[in-house]
Amino acid sequence: MTIRILLVDDLLFDVILTRRALEGCGVPHEIVVASDGEEAWQLAGERRFDLLLLDLKMPRVDGFDLLQRLRERAASRLPVIVLSGSSLMADRARADALGAIEYVHKALDYEEFQHALRAALGRHGFC
Repeated sequence: MTIRILLVDDLLFDVILTRRALEGCGVPHEIVVASDGEEAWQLAGERRFDLLLLDLKMPRVDGFDLLQRLRERAASRLPVIVLSGSSLMADRARADALGAIEYVHKALDYEEFQHALRAALGRHGFC
C-alpha cells in the first residue's frame, strides 16, 4: 500500500531534507508538496491524503491557520505531524490543541531530524 503524504513547507531545502528522511522508511509513499497553507487547503479538498506533514511558519496561510481550518472541516480526520523549527512550548501546545498527532523539531543536525521524524512516523504506523 502506498501512503499518500501532503508535505507543506515553503523552504525548498526543508522539503529536500524531509523527502530524504522519508526515503529511509521502507514504506512506499507518494509526496505532494504545497508551499503554504492556502495551497495545502485546496489540495486537501481535492485529493485524499493519508498524512499531512506541516511546517508552521509560512507566508499567506501559516500552519496554525491550516490546522484550524482542517479541524473545522467536519469530515477531516487527516493525521497531522508538525515539522517546525520552533522550540517554543507555546507553539507545541497550540499545535497539540489543534489536533496535531506529533510535533517534530526541525533540528539543525540532519541525523537528529531524520531520527525524530522516523520515530514519529513509526509511532503511527507510517514508517
